[in-house]
Amino acid sequence: MNFERLRIRLIMAFMLVSLVPLASLGYKLISQGETLIEERASSYLNGLSKQNAGAIREFMLERVNDLKHLSGMICMLDPETAVLAGHLEQMKDRVPSYLGFFAGDRTKNIFFSTRDPAMDPLLDQQAVTHTWMGASFTDIFAFPLGEKKIPALVVCTSIAATPEKNCTRLCAVIDFRFVDQLLRKSNIEDTGEVYLVDDTGRFLSASRFGARALADTIAIDLSDGRAHGLHEIRDYRGEQVLQAYQRVDTFPWYVMADQDMAEILNRIRNLGREAIIYGLLTALVVFGLALFISTVIVNILKAKYQYEKELEFQVIQKEKLASLGLLTSGLAHELNTPLANALLYTQIAKEELSESGDEKVHQRLATVIDEVRRGSTIIRNLLDFSRHSQKDDNTTDSNKIVAKLMDITRPHCGAKHIRVTAELEPAIPFVNADASTFQAILTNLVANAVEAMDKGGVLTVKTRYIPAVKKIKIEVADSGPGIAPEELKKIFDPFFTTKKPGDGIGLGLFVSYEMARKLGGDIRVISATREQAKRPGTVFTLELPAAQDVL
Repeated sequence: MNFERLRIRLIMAFMLVSLVPLASLGYKLISQGETLIEERASSYLNGLSKQNAGAIREFMLERVNDLKHLSGMICMLDPETAVLAGHLEQMKDRVPSYLGFFAGDRTKNIFFSTRDPAMDPLLDQQAVTHTWMGASFTDIFAFPLGEKKIPALVVCTSIAATPEKNCTRLCAVIDFRFVDQLLRKSNIEDTGEVYLVDDTGRFLSASRFGARALADTIAIDLSDGRAHGLHEIRDYRGEQVLQAYQRVDTFPWYVMADQDMAEILNRIRNLGREAIIYGLLTALVVFGLALFISTVIVNILKAKYQYEKELEFQVIQKEKLASLGLLTSGLAHELNTPLANALLYTQIAKEELSESGDEKVHQRLATVIDEVRRGSTIIRNLLDFSRHSQKDDNTTDSNKIVAKLMDITRPHCGAKHIRVTAELEPAIPFVNADASTFQAILTNLVANAVEAMDKGGVLTVKTRYIPAVKKIKIEVADSGPGIAPEELKKIFDPFFTTKKPGDGIGLGLFVSYEMARKLGGDIRVISATREQAKRPGTVFTLELPAAQDVL
């Protein structure tokens, strides 16, 4: 039994059973992790766009409320008084987002301004685009501030006019850079940004990566008319981004919150790398456990296997001795005859040594030598079959073993009037079995055949090679009475025997069958009784794998 191969198979089976469910679970978790990362990024971008759109609306609502509060004061004050000018200057100082205020009538005549009068016409050139909360708004435009221009817009609210006062509206110039600062606080990670555009795609605030307010544009598709959405597009830099947009309530402005897909996917890749590292560590731990457990199991099996081999060895030896015991009576007779002749001729040679010449003495002595050699050969064959060595080669010449067994069997069979014939196919391959085991199986089959023919008969042993299946077949046939069908079914069962009580324990064929199966072979039997055929008899066929092809 190949215990190392068993160890490897146990390790592979253990890892397969352990790692396949873990791999399935890991794949599921990674897939869910990827989905969660994408959903989290989408949700976060949507939240940023809505949050900033709300903040811009609150910013504009505060400006409208400021103007309404101031307009109520103007109704009670003379626009040209220093009190009103001082009050508006305080408002500018308190709220830095105001660049200036001016008041006028509906004919665009300006009665009062907190800025240089030379700049007043520039302020009034901005046309009103829409109204909200009782106030009117212009588009965002480039407002001159020193040597540079900044984004700004004009917000106006009505003043309740009186016959004495023609002033009917109050306007404020709002620095839109404060919205830009508000949006910049929401920049996310390394590539995420939030900026504001109008419905034509013109930037109303500067972007994180260099887009200029009122100078650069971005291609946007608002053909579906939705106030908010999420899509994956290429941005103004040419980068693939996940972008969420949200319209600012009542204004033609859209807050855009986007993040590079490369950064989002990088999180997914990091998750995948962590999963691979975790998987490798898990596989290493599983392999260590599998190696330990398989080693323990193999050691236990090896100990049991050695114990069973020892028991099997003892049973084989007992069965072999029992089989050889059936042959000892014939062997005793055959050994007795040559030894008696040797003794006789030796005595004659001694008597004739003094009476005649040397020629007759030499002939007698030659006969003694032949007879002694004959007895020696028989004894040697018997010893060969009696020995058992666990160091035998794994291949055996089946013809040679059969020939030796026939030499031992013939004397005993001759005494029982059994004719022995052997038909050995020449040049067949060796069998893939050690000599001792092969001898034990074959001896048991021959001994059973001899026992079956207590009134004489024919014992036939054949060997042949079947190239198609690469098997060696050894047939042991007897002309005995045969085996009844009901007994034939149990012929290989342990402790089943057809012998008389005390003649056997029924382990011979069982042990032989088990040994043949362990060698990768088989034992088959066919039998016919006198009731079934004119010529009864039994044929046992031993099949063993060939060690090599026919040379």
